[in-house]
Amino acid sequence: MAEAPARTRYSAAAIVLHWALALLLAFQLGMGWRLEDLPKGVAQFTAFQLHKSVGILILLLSLARLAVRLVKPRPVPVQDKPAAMLLAKAVHVLLYVAMIGGPLAGWVLVSTGKVRLQTMLFGTVPWPDLPLGAGWHEPAAVLHGVLAWLLAGLIALHVAGALRHHWLRCDFLGRMLPGPGWSVALALTGLAAAYTASTFWSFAGPAPAAPVAAAANPMPAPQPSPSETPSPTPSPSESASPAPEQAGKWLLQSGGRLTFQAAYAGTPVNGSFGKWDADIVFSPDDLAKSRIRVTVDLASVNTADGERDEMLRSESFFAVATHPRAIFTATRITAKGAGRYVANGTLTLHGQQRPLALSFDLRIDGDQASASGSARLNRLSYGVGSGEWATTDPIADGVTIAFRLKARRAR
Repeated sequence: MAEAPARTRYSAAAIVLHWALALLLAFQLGMGWRLEDLPKGVAQFTAFQLHKSVGILILLLSLARLAVRLVKPRPVPVQDKPAAMLLAKAVHVLLYVAMIGGPLAGWVLVSTGKVRLQTMLFGTVPWPDLPLGAGWHEPAAVLHGVLAWLLAGLIALHVAGALRHHWLRCDFLGRMLPGPGWSVALALTGLAAAYTASTFWSFAGPAPAAPVAAAANPMPAPQPSPSETPSPTPSPSESASPAPEQAGKWLLQSGGRLTFQAAYAGTPVNGSFGKWDADIVFSPDDLAKSRIRVTVDLASVNTADGERDEMLRSESFFAVATHPRAIFTATRITAKGAGRYVANGTLTLHGQQRPLALSFDLRIDGDQASASGSARLNRLSYGVGSGEWATTDPIADGVTIAFRLKARRAR
């Protein structure tokens, strides 16, 4: 008799885990329904990574909730008709099957896919793949989809049954509410808010550290090769400049393009990056103090082929989950003729740092400047292309990077 009051409510651990899982499941289901409908590129990649992170968190919390259920005492089951009690028990058992089996199937799915993307829990903690063969992939995909629909139906039954008991028996749900200040309406509002948040979230991904107008304009069309770019000549205002000018900061303008060209089986493959940023301090009269730093968001890669873009983001190529950005820093800029320069520096890509020379043509007209240039690098020296892609057949080692930009002198 002394234990009876304690059994009128669930334990604090059970309550916390129950509502944490409820909110996460509502968010996860809403996000899962729209994954395939998101635009290819950064948005879909960001949502996919978050979906994996939330799925693993649901798996861990579900295992913890099951352990608490087995160890901690809980209220006596509500007496009802035998068929209703049997249905309630079946729903609870199947909920655990779906909450644990769904994430496990998803884990198998990402561990056996042709495109392998390193799972980083909420962009921070690396999560390993399961050591399974490709034959597990298709069954896991089917099971993952079936369990998602099953989970949605079970949640609907669970909520309906709980509300039925609550209306028939005063304050039935109070056994699982966090405290006296909580109500059924507040709990349902929280679940609806979690689901709505996932359906309206833009999943635009992280912006560059200092976004500029040029970095917000992806270029779906390939850029002309550097050989087609005419070398500009100095404007009259440049040649007539009477006094040397100190290096100053320049701000990028809209319309910038950053592209690359690789070769697959001898066929050119053109691509671009939709998000990139450049910190430029420059003067033709003060090259010693001039500097250039370019930061590229690798997840914004676009080759006009969604499957190929996902492959480039994967661990086999850019590994954007662990190395989201490429950074070029020019340490020395030298003049090579009228309006022609070479920026010698280092490129950090895929966790590797290598020297790189960037040739560019520049035209300055008062406070306005335009530039275009290119560089050539070997992808394998940066570890871009592992496993079956770590050879030059069918993907060539050499990759040409090209850019165009306009800038305005900062005042």
